[in-house]
Amino acid sequence: MYKKLLITCLAAFVLGGTANAESLDDQSIKQVYSGGKYADYLAGYHQKLGAAAQCSACHTSSKVSDSQVEIDKSCIACHGTYEALGKKDQEKGKKISAHAGHLSINSCTTCHGGHEPSFAYCNNCHIFDMDMKFGRQKIPYTPQDLTKYKDAVPNRVENADVVIVGGGGAGIAAAIEASRNGLKTVLLEKMPIIGGSSLLSTGGMNVQGSKQQKEAGIQDNPELFVKDTLKVGKGKNNVPLNEVLADGSPKALEWFEAMGGHLDLDKGVYGGCSVPRMHFTKSGGIGRYMIAVMKKELEKSGADVRVNSQVVRINKDKDGNVTGVLVKGKNSGLYEIKAKSVILATGSYANNGALVAKYHPEFFGMVSSAQPGSHGDGLQLAEPIGAKITHLERVQVHPNIAAGTSIMLTLAFRTNGGILVNKEGKRFFNDNAPRNELGASMLRQPAQKVWLVYDDAVAAKRQKVHNGYVRLGFVTGAATPEELAKKVGLPEKAFADEMKKYAGFVKNGKDEDFGRKELPEALNKGKLYAIEVIPAIGGTLGGVNINTNTQVLDENGKPIPNLYAAGEVVGEWHGEDRYGGNAVAGNIVFGRLAAQQARKAVK
Repeated sequence: MYKKLLITCLAAFVLGGTANAESLDDQSIKQVYSGGKYADYLAGYHQKLGAAAQCSACHTSSKVSDSQVEIDKSCIACHGTYEALGKKDQEKGKKISAHAGHLSINSCTTCHGGHEPSFAYCNNCHIFDMDMKFGRQKIPYTPQDLTKYKDAVPNRVENADVVIVGGGGAGIAAAIEASRNGLKTVLLEKMPIIGGSSLLSTGGMNVQGSKQQKEAGIQDNPELFVKDTLKVGKGKNNVPLNEVLADGSPKALEWFEAMGGHLDLDKGVYGGCSVPRMHFTKSGGIGRYMIAVMKKELEKSGADVRVNSQVVRINKDKDGNVTGVLVKGKNSGLYEIKAKSVILATGSYANNGALVAKYHPEFFGMVSSAQPGSHGDGLQLAEPIGAKITHLERVQVHPNIAAGTSIMLTLAFRTNGGILVNKEGKRFFNDNAPRNELGASMLRQPAQKVWLVYDDAVAAKRQKVHNGYVRLGFVTGAATPEELAKKVGLPEKAFADEMKKYAGFVKNGKDEDFGRKELPEALNKGKLYAIEVIPAIGGTLGGVNINTNTQVLDENGKPIPNLYAAGEVVGEWHGEDRYGGNAVAGNIVFGRLAAQQARKAVK
């Protein structure tokens, strides 16, 4: 059995699929792994260890699932759990441990490959110098052309009530809701882990009329929420969808907190909006916290969750009804799932450089803070079956990316009092302006050099996040403006004068330079900090069109039967700029709604 399995692996990885049971013998297998590049992979290393570490040590059966849990169990049996490995790394004094990261990776095969190069998944965003054996620092994820699967034939057929394409925040919310309501639910994620770009979210969740707002004495309502969203989106938003979001936001928060989560109200106000409504977690990044809570509920719900499983085609019948999907599994090949409903939750196209540059040549080569698989797969899947795709030119430039990485910093450091200065040590724009306005202004600065500046008073409002940035090496601290300027290379007198002037604006309650309305901190309490930041593609705002029932619409504005969508794959609802905190709320509001509508279709 194991010899046959290894021959299959060799056929795929070594001989281009030409090997068979008659053409390879034990000696041939050993020769393949005794030298050359294959000897440097984990399979080759295990071969050298002798009989105790032959193929059967990792391959406990003749089949390997797409999630590769069988391999993971074998890894853990020898090396210990991720938690244990993380503790060992910390005991060794490692500042950064891939086994104790924020993505909650619990699959060894996310990074470690037996018959292919291993790589550090963390370095899709970071630039860590990791001691990565049997591989390399990074292997990029690149967009694929899905049109080649137009006439592909599956090797088997399965059945489900609902298939959810994409395992980010919206997809997870939809899967929980659907499975809880008795639907046979399959969630398909092409990446090796679930969570999507939601895992990287650092801000918060916008909610109107929450218990937290009421306890703080803040008056808010759906109309005000929609008004603020339209203000940030330059009035180009789909208003009915914004109304659904506003109305559904308090229920979405209650739904999340019923799982055991808890969010606090951030007293800061974003982008000149009316009232504080962003809810955050004191434990750190909102995304990883919410996904961790929801992931436990997803596992309890009974939904069938499959990673390394890319949907390459949406199927429909002669009458135009969506009937399911064609899936390309990492190890299982092409197979079909017939389903009564399909929900698209594939995220943005922010990491598809060619697609972004088609509409914005000036953005070519710009880094993105989205998860590495954000290639716009949902658009490729929906367009061939008649879906209307609009406003792909709406690309958001995020102003808070740590220089040298693609790590998105929380906007809370600005909303709670931080400012931005250029290489001349001077402010250059309203520091609390909407993202696209601020990002565009950063691109115009000398050498595009910009620093986020804040003090201990601001840091205290996000202490764990600040501590994390210090640990990652992003933060430079100093006792005085002059000392900080010297450390980061700013003109000392100019910067000190700018900080003194800004403190005067705060004292007088008026920003005479750029009209910033929210002036919560004078930045003269305790130490002063600076992080060099760059503009980057933070998200995309174009996509498929849906109605208020989350049904995907065709070119004539009519629903495509049995097809729904939620999350960043949907266009229109953000307008020309995204109101920070709306995406997190929208994942739950529209993800749940899509599942509820799919249930009606199934019933």
